[in-house]
Amino acid sequence: MWGNFRPLTLFLLAGVLAFASAEGAFAAERSGAPALRPPAAPRRPALETQPADARLPGFGKFHVVRIDREGISPREVRIARGSTVVWFNATPGYSSVVFNEGESLLRATQSPTLFFLAPDGTYVSAAFGPGATASTAFTRAGTFNYFATGLSLADRNAFARVVVE
Repeated sequence: MWGNFRPLTLFLLAGVLAFASAEGAFAAERSGAPALRPPAAPRRPALETQPADARLPGFGKFHVVRIDREGISPREVRIARGSTVVWFNATPGYSSVVFNEGESLLRATQSPTLFFLAPDGTYVSAAFGPGATASTAFTRAGTFNYFATGLSLADRNAFARVVVE
């Protein structure tokens, strides 16, 4: 029976202890006695101005690709290793970005948002709706061809590529 109340009991006990500690500090201030304060935290060194990985010259750079009724724009994106490509859906329906070279894309990308390796071997984004985005960072050089669903595949504007230098 008491097992169900244990998290609540611990939460209330922590609150009481915090209140008592704060009340003790206020009482010390009112009485004129010096208040006990925790020691100051050590100062952190200044943040570095260089990217975390200098071997990835594109680290922190974003390139937006628009998917709309006219197709994909731009149709070719040239980026430095480490850059992130963001696909923005400006269509009224859902769209997905599909790369045929799934295994190589899985090894050539990092921190994907919505992308995964599908059972058929493609590297594909989940369907994302109007105004939504999907993205991934490219860490290896190469040319990666893809197409966007939700567009007419008979029209060449549904096909594009990412060139990582």
